[in-house]
Amino acid sequence: MAAHEAKQSVERARQVLRLRHELEQQRLRIEERRRLVEQQARRVEEASGMSEGSDNQTAAAHKREDEQDIVQRIKRLAVTLRQDRIILEDLRAMLARQRAQVASVLAFVYPVELGDDGWTICGLRLVHADDIHGWLASEETAAALGMVAVVVDYVAQSMGVPARYPVIPRGSRSVVVNPGSTPAQTAPLFMLRAGDRSRLRAAIRLVATDIEQLLGMFGIDDIDRHQILPNLTQLLLAIENSSFAQ
Repeated sequence: MAAHEAKQSVERARQVLRLRHELEQQRLRIEERRRLVEQQARRVEEASGMSEGSDNQTAAAHKREDEQDIVQRIKRLAVTLRQDRIILEDLRAMLARQRAQVASVLAFVYPVELGDDGWTICGLRLVHADDIHGWLASEETAAALGMVAVVVDYVAQSMGVPARYPVIPRGSRSVVVNPGSTPAQTAPLFMLRAGDRSRLRAAIRLVATDIEQLLGMFGIDDIDRHQILPNLTQLLLAIENSSFAQ
């Protein structure tokens, strides 16, 4: 069941990327038509200015004909521009619905819940790096972070926003990239030995920043960055709710 839902999630993510490409193409077409309208309008003004100072009635008549022809072309372009804007809004609404479907599938495949032992994702606890003691707790946290990485990666792709710190989902051996370092370095979202604790702590901070970045796109900035799983749930809910605002 989970595999089937994950496959559906991949397909929906592809649909989102395809729609995003169509949306960008439509936006470029509108910009091009707007440029043509402005260009034609300038030609009308120039033609008008030239005709004012002319004493040649024949030349003035030709200019008026040219002006009328330009005006008609502007009107046709304006109609096309309005139609393209309608198409653009439809594409935006469709894209928002597709993103909401992706978020819904992600929330189903990777459920975040609050239980007696705190927040979990797929039943796995995500504890603070300083509270990890023993191999079992380390692997549970690594697996949970791997699922968080998948969700963050899918959301960033569907929103068309490069994450500030790109995640590379690899199950319980996922990593996050810090492009700000020279050269760019990867930080592990797992801990194989006690010496990895500080690196894990840093990696979790980077992922938390990514979630904060994505939440900011929906005007949500008053959050506790340390609450990764609640913030992840809030992010998916924000994406789903945004489809109703279109």
